[in-house]
Amino acid sequence: MHVDVGARTEWGGALPISGAARDLHTDSTSRPKVLAEASVDAMFDSQRHLVEVRSVPAVDWLDDLVGTRAGGGFRRRLDEVVPPGEGVSLVRQVLDDMPAGALISGYGFMRMARRQGFAPSSLTPPNVLDHMVNLCSGWRAGGVAAASIGGGHGVPMQDCPPAPELRGTLVVAPGGGALDDSWAWHEMVPLAPDHMRRRRCLDLTVEADGTFNVWAMFRDTVGEPGGGESVLHEYAVRASGDEGVLADISAEPRVLPFPECPGAAAHVSALAGTKVSDLPSAVPERLTSIASCTHLNDLLRALGGLAALFEIASDH
Repeated sequence: MHVDVGARTEWGGALPISGAARDLHTDSTSRPKVLAEASVDAMFDSQRHLVEVRSVPAVDWLDDLVGTRAGGGFRRRLDEVVPPGEGVSLVRQVLDDMPAGALISGYGFMRMARRQGFAPSSLTPPNVLDHMVNLCSGWRAGGVAAASIGGGHGVPMQDCPPAPELRGTLVVAPGGGALDDSWAWHEMVPLAPDHMRRRRCLDLTVEADGTFNVWAMFRDTVGEPGGGESVLHEYAVRASGDEGVLADISAEPRVLPFPECPGAAAHVSALAGTKVSDLPSAVPERLTSIASCTHLNDLLRALGGLAALFEIASDH
């Protein structure tokens, strides 16, 4: 999956967001088979309300989302309008990531504005600490982010590493090391300067006895003026279980903006014993406040989309 967010020209500017996803079945004996593909193009206005949206394939319920704001209520509205049989469809999965895309787009804007000479403190939304403190591990009270803003210095800007190439590799294979896999990612255009991109790869293996293994990752990047991308967030997750229920799960922090952010990884074990299909609701209930990472939670919730693939994987 991926979601691209157009560059903001100001905090209140309109925001185009587009994305695509693909389900793929692979084995050791035949060419990989594409099971499903989808793409979504959307436009959010200055108040982050959805004003235009279209998808391929087209779905009947899409227009019912128009007017919904890209905030906490967006996913609740998705739950209301998406028919039960399409809850794990790729169109729904891409739409589910759009609120997070709108959130991370502020980072691209701050980088651009700082290059133009704006002081960090002038780029901080008013009263941001009122709703951010203790929202997640990285924004905990007394942490680097909260202290910097409270001291009038604005949001600290991390030193983002260049993004290694993902196409042709899963970066880390389930058994460790690099896995050469030219099918791992669908086509994506080069990321434009100051645009943001979120990528996900969710890899499921189901054995004949019903046991399964999951390897998943996400990466948020920003396009650089000279070309290429730099990484803002990156996490990997490994999980295993039996008959669709998690027995073990762990998270690996890779790139994160604040030193307190990795603290969320230690808490994902609270999801052991959960049905994969229940993760979209279980994650926000069990991983909250400083025991959570907003972006890691999104990846863990996205694992619920694998539920539709269990039967397909076990049949092969």
